[in-house]
Amino acid sequence: MVSSTIVVGIDGSESALEAAVWAAQAAERQGKSLTILAAYETQAAAYAPALVIPQDVIDIIRKEAEENVHKAAAKARETAPSVDVTGKVVEGRPSPVLIDASHDAALVVVGSRGLGGVRGLFLGSVGVDVAAHATSPVVVYAGPGGPGPVVVGIDGSELSEAALSAAFEQASQLGTKLKVVHTWTDLASDALNGYGLDADQLQRLADEAHEVVAERIAGFGSDYPDVEIERVVVPDGPANQLIEHATDAQLLVVGSRGRGGFRGLLLGSTSQAVLHKATCPVLVVKPARTK
Repeated sequence: MVSSTIVVGIDGSESALEAAVWAAQAAERQGKSLTILAAYETQAAAYAPALVIPQDVIDIIRKEAEENVHKAAAKARETAPSVDVTGKVVEGRPSPVLIDASHDAALVVVGSRGLGGVRGLFLGSVGVDVAAHATSPVVVYAGPGGPGPVVVGIDGSELSEAALSAAFEQASQLGTKLKVVHTWTDLASDALNGYGLDADQLQRLADEAHEVVAERIAGFGSDYPDVEIERVVVPDGPANQLIEHATDAQLLVVGSRGRGGFRGLLLGSTSQAVLHKATCPVLVVKPARTK
């Protein structure tokens, strides 16, 4: 069953408030409702398990979380009046709360940075945790981005096919061009020459890579005739190229893991590098749900 709800995690930071606005706009484009979720912790730190937080302090913490939700909800309703917005406050650590919420969500949105220090609910580690372990797609909001295209990175994996599908859908909804980035080696051309590959061999490899990309996108043209496509097929590290071509992007789309690395890693090195360096919202596409 397709979920009808987008969930956005907030913590009172400016980044989280901006993420809530982005999530409201996404909900409006997609015809979804929006749940604004704040988590608060009442357990003492692991190094002081015997410490009991007084109830009056817990009440203050919860009240602050409720105020943050109300503020974000008001901003979301102002941004997208047609969207059904619900606020929710949950006791628990932010990462597990958002991961649990992802089971019934169409999309989970988090800010890339939070309040910092002890109160930092959405520091980078939380965004990475949610992107890695959520069962729904995740957007890590790293900034508003620019007026440019949707950028998607693809390789030869099944998951990159899902990323490409999501990218076409987003480009169509946003009314913008889709830039498809494929790197056929992690090495630049100069480095490849150093391994004894001549110009003809390099050209053959490049031609084969272009054919792979053409095959990947061929099936989407009829479904999304309104989306203009630009192809970038180069020898280089994928994260480098994705960041470079997403400097003015509205959205950057990646798979949670690709053809390389170990199957047990839930978030590949390229996705992690992109999440740390991107300046626009990053959509992390997940494997198809089994339920």
